[in-house]
Formats: sequence, C-alpha cells, structure tokens
Amino acid sequence: MPFGTTLWHDCPGEAHRARCTRGVTVRDPKPNNLLDFMGKAATQSKHVLLGTATPIQTHVEELWDLLGVLNSGAEHVLGRRHQQLWQQTQRILPILTGQQAVTDEHFAWNLLRNPLPPSVEDPLFDHIRSDLKLFKGQHFTDKPLTELEDFTRQELRDALEERQQGLTFFQRHNPILRHTVLRKRSTLEELGLLERIAVDIWPSEGEQLPMFCGLGLLTSPEFDVAYEAAQDFARALRQRTQSAGFMKSIMQSRICSSIASGLSTAQKLLEKRRFFEEDGEEDWLLDNLPEILEAEYAHLERIVSVLSQKSTDPKLDAVLYFLQERHWLDLGCIIFSQYFDTAHWVANNLSQRLPQESVALYAGAHKSGLFFAGEWRSAEREDIKRAVRERTIRLVVATDAACEGLNLQTLGTLINIDLPWNPSRLEQRIGRIKRFGQTRDRVDMLNLVYHGTHDEKVYEVLSQRMKDRYDLFGSLPDTIEDEWIENIETLEAKLQEFTERKKQANAFELRYASTVEPKGPRWETCEKVLSRRDIVERLSEGW
Repeated sequence: MPFGTTLWHDCPGEAHRARCTRGVTVRDPKPNNLLDFMGKAATQSKHVLLGTATPIQTHVEELWDLLGVLNSGAEHVLGRRHQQLWQQTQRILPILTGQQAVTDEHFAWNLLRNPLPPSVEDPLFDHIRSDLKLFKGQHFTDKPLTELEDFTRQELRDALEERQQGLTFFQRHNPILRHTVLRKRSTLEELGLLERIAVDIWPSEGEQLPMFCGLGLLTSPEFDVAYEAAQDFARALRQRTQSAGFMKSIMQSRICSSIASGLSTAQKLLEKRRFFEEDGEEDWLLDNLPEILEAEYAHLERIVSVLSQKSTDPKLDAVLYFLQERHWLDLGCIIFSQYFDTAHWVANNLSQRLPQESVALYAGAHKSGLFFAGEWRSAEREDIKRAVRERTIRLVVATDAACEGLNLQTLGTLINIDLPWNPSRLEQRIGRIKRFGQTRDRVDMLNLVYHGTHDEKVYEVLSQRMKDRYDLFGSLPDTIEDEWIENIETLEAKLQEFTERKKQANAFELRYASTVEPKGPRWETCEKVLSRRDIVERLSEGW
C-alpha cells in the first residue's frame, strides 16, 4: 500500500478480531494473521481508523493489541518503542484504573514526555512545550524535568495531587483515552441520535407463569439427582487435583444449560472424549484431567442413568410456550446458548415440534445449517443471515461464538436458554435485535434457569440490577469473576462495590459523552450515515 493512502479495515465493528493468541497453554502471545497484517499495513498508511462494536472481553491486553496497530508508524500514540512505559499493560493498568496515583513528579515526567500530550488538551501541556521550545508536531522529548520553569513544575505537582470528579491526573490524561473513542448506545439514545428500544424481561415479577417458581423453572426429580451427582463428582475430584474447581464450574454450567448438555458432558467424561465446543479451554482441561477413579466414575454414571430417563426438558417446554402461546414466533425469535450441544438439541427438537417451521442453527464454521421437519442440511452463515433479513426464516438458534457481527433486527424476541455470567456477553446477545432498524419499540427477552440451582441464586442477584428497561446492564460490570459467583454474599458485595464506583466520574464519559460533535475543523459527524461509495470518496480526501 503506497504511502499517503488511507488504511480502511473493511469489517467495521470487527477490529477486535485482530489480537494476540493468549490462554492457559500459551506462554508467548503471538499476533494472529489479521493483527500481523494490520500492523504491517499501518506502517505504510497515512491514516488508520479501527472500529469495533464488540466489547474487549477476554484479556484487557487486546485493547493494547489494537493500539499497537495505531502506534505502527505513528509512535505518538503509545510512545517510542525504546521507552515503553505506556506499552507495559500490567504496569499501566493500576494507573488508568486509579488504583495507583502517580505523585512522584520524575515518574510522571517519564510518562508525559513519551508521548507528549497535545498542547490543546490542557494548559499545563502548553506551558511544558513553551518552556522546552517544542513545536506543535514534536511528540517526544529527552530533555530532563529540571529544564521546566519553576512555575510549570509547581503546576505539574499540583495537578498530580488534584483529583477532578474523583479521577487522578493520569486517569484524565493518557494515550489510551486520547486515542480510544467510546460510544455507548445509551449515550447516543440520550443525545437523540438513536431511538430508544425498551427490553421487557421474562419471567416478570408481576405475573406468575406456568412452569415457573419465581424466576426459575420447576425441575424433575431426575434433574435434581443429576445436579447433586455433578456436585458430588466435583467434590470427589477436588481431593486430588487442582483443576476440580474449574471442572465443578463446567459440570454445573453444562447441566444448568440443558438436560441434553448435562447428559452429553457426563458421557464424554466417562469416555474421555473431547467436548464439541468452539473454544479450546475446556478441551485443554479434558486433556489434562487425570484418569477418573471408581468413586468419581459412579457419580458420572448416576448422571447418565437419571438423565437418560428424561424424555423432555422444562426449558424446551418454556420455549414452546412463549413461541406459541405468547406468539413470539410471529414476532421472530433468536435463541442463544453458550454450548453447541444445547443449541443443536434445541434446534432439532423445535423442528420436530414445529414441523412447518424452518429452524436455523447459527454456529461456528461448518456447523451451521437448517432443520426442517427434523431433517438437517448444512448452510452457510451468510445464507442464514440473508434469509432472516428477507423474513423467510423467523426462528434462529445460535451459539455465542458465532454471534459477533450478527444483525437480526427483523426478529423481535430473544430467549436465553442458559446465562453466561458475563454481562458484556449478555449485552452482546440482546444487541443482535436491539439495534437500528428494529421495528418494535419494545423487544422481549426470556431468561431460563432451573429452580433450586446456583444459577437461579446468581440470576436473582443480577436481576435486581436489571431494572432499567432501556439500559439493562448499566449497573453491572463488564465481567464477573468466577470467585464472586461461588459465594452469593460475595457477589452482592462486589456488585454493590461496582455500583458505588459507577457513581463516580468515568474518564471516557467526561471526554466523549457530552457531544458527538468533534472539536476543531469538522471532517464528518457521526449522525450522518454514508453509503459505501461516499465512504471511499471521503476517506480518499486529505484530512
């Protein structure tokens, strides 16, 4: 790509796919092919703009992966590589979150001089540039702190000690904030740039539904025995391996996903076969699990024995009730599960119970397809999206791994067969239908958990904070740690702690939430929607 042209990533909203490989088994993170390509292309480009509509969920370092692309050939973003303070994620994070306040002016100077903030950001930075006789285009200096005027040094010391709306100096002034624009749907709605779409959550506190006891589905004696056996298996395993805690989490979440998933998981553990999943964490655990002893074997056999006797599942019954009796099928519905075996089982059974209805299964590569009258045929994901858009398919079952970039505003309802305890994942799910082009001003969401399980207890805590129908997840953190969920009292305390912090100012909101109008000369404002041809023409112009 010749110098002077503009690099435009042709997947708006998907830049998060460019990342380094990280995980339990990865010691040395390496860039994937997309990140490697973008980094090389950026060095040959005059302008680089990266966009994503998907939260950075797994590793916070993924944000630095994208900032590293911006820094390629433009080191004023994160600084020169031989002085890498802003590129040291773990060292910088406590400063950005306010856990560590920088009060030492010498350390502060090392942060400020590489890269130098623009003079327009704060009068202090204008004074620094004036003292050192630096022109506008200079982004670095090797000059020592002692060359600043006494007045400027005192101004710096005062700034380091001062908090504004609870934020430290480097929370308000840092390269990450400077080069990352955060736009939340709720912000755009408040500014009147997007129509507000409410979400009605079911089961509703004001209406008692058949099959439910409070927020949870009534279970069978067979399920209760299997759930207890799963806990017994994890307790027996914990006595001899450190991986038991993770295995307990997997067993509980899979049994709480669906009876089919619980049965499949127990059978695969007995045969020590791989989980049929789209991420490798659980496969890694299975590969490293020691041989199952006779006592542990008995618990798994008990799960298989009792769940094999159960021909139906209250979750499937609830789905059919809402699709037929509440007429959600007429409105169009997407059903989410975090596990492929649950999604496949739901799609297959719905096809058999609704023989005149095409049921799409939207999953990973080579796993997507259509069920009709219980018969299966493979289909490309793009074909499924097109059919939904053209309203020839109104019932979709999907896995989380496949939902990025999935726009289903022609569907008006959503069912969570299971609930991953990650609010950003849940927000991503509802975002498939709560988006521009949705014809309903209120959409419906059904959350299914089994009564008497740990899942129900966690959901009861979270549901108390999901009262704002326009901003369900505003009072929830992006991620919830596994250890919080283990103890309900701990979970409540952590969520309360988050709520208190939420009342404090947020640097991104202070900088970007008040307006979408750019400061200085206009390029193009956010509220005007451009065609692809207009985009090419605009991006081909000089800035």
